[in-house]
Amino acid sequence: MSDDRYLLLFPGDEGEPLGGWLRVADGQVVARGHDVPAIGEGDADERIVAVAPGPDVAVHWVDLPDLSQAQAVAAARLLAADVTAEPLDQLHVAVGPAADDGWRAMALVSGARMASWVAGLQSLALDPDSVVPETLLIPANAAHARRWARGDLHLVRGERMAFAAEAGVADVLVEGPSVEIDDAAVEAGLAEALATVPVDLRQGSFAKRRPWAIDWKLVQRLAWMTLGLFLLAMAINAALILRYTVAADALENEVELIARKALPRAERINNAPAQLSERLAELRGAGRGFGATAAALFAAVRDTANVELTALRYDRDGSVRATVSASSAGDIAALQQRISAHGFTANAGDARSGGGRQIAELTVRGQ
Repeated sequence: MSDDRYLLLFPGDEGEPLGGWLRVADGQVVARGHDVPAIGEGDADERIVAVAPGPDVAVHWVDLPDLSQAQAVAAARLLAADVTAEPLDQLHVAVGPAADDGWRAMALVSGARMASWVAGLQSLALDPDSVVPETLLIPANAAHARRWARGDLHLVRGERMAFAAEAGVADVLVEGPSVEIDDAAVEAGLAEALATVPVDLRQGSFAKRRPWAIDWKLVQRLAWMTLGLFLLAMAINAALILRYTVAADALENEVELIARKALPRAERINNAPAQLSERLAELRGAGRGFGATAAALFAAVRDTANVELTALRYDRDGSVRATVSASSAGDIAALQQRISAHGFTANAGDARSGGGRQIAELTVRGQ
């Protein structure tokens, strides 16, 4: 006996969305009525099942093994063209899962009728989880077919067979022995039939849409994860800042130590790096320094023919005073141009003659 709980809804006649209902629990019918039933009271696991009238749904069995659900539905629509005269674009075709032997139940119903049933029940705040053909409420029996009289019609269920027809037509369609069952027998087997129903009409465009809701537990977990990542990032940044601070302090101490070693021992040291910078400025001199200025002068003398450097003096203002001798005044002018090419200015005093050569005083400084 199944422990599942079901609320069966029977659509009413034209204009009546609900014709009646049954509540099944512990394998038996525990309540019934015609008014709108209360749902969700004490049992959130109760499954709401709408029952489609037997004459409105044609159920067939088709051999479609080794196919996905989408492939099986597509194949079933092609097969449906051979068993119905209704246009396929107006039909709702539902296919159940494959059995062990590969056979599947295929249900055909008018799309407009299906929409009317679902919309009518939803207007009463009853949104069914499943829609099951009435003929499938009879549990299948491999030994013989079962017939359930419902007014002028007989609902027949056998192995790979389920239909609703008048009594005389049912006699012709049923091959082999059949057993008639009453309402009590059907209600006693409802739990078994619903647990093994071979096809659910609520699929495809009529599949139940789950309401969107905020998962607050997930939101809380994500919030804690975000906070953890933020704190981790802050901890990493704090560690990097501390590391850089320690490294900077160590570098400053190293600079202080090197500066102290470079300064004269007799000098009073208050700020070693600053004092060392001043000391280097004094040694280098003003302007661009002696080294750079002298290098430019020497390079120019080397590249100018018939010019000799006879005297050199460095002034604290950063200029180099040089005495040069040349064959002619033109050679002295060429020397000045080469010094200018190195980024320095070379001002020449009045040239004088001596030993058959021209002698001039040049003052070289940075531009």
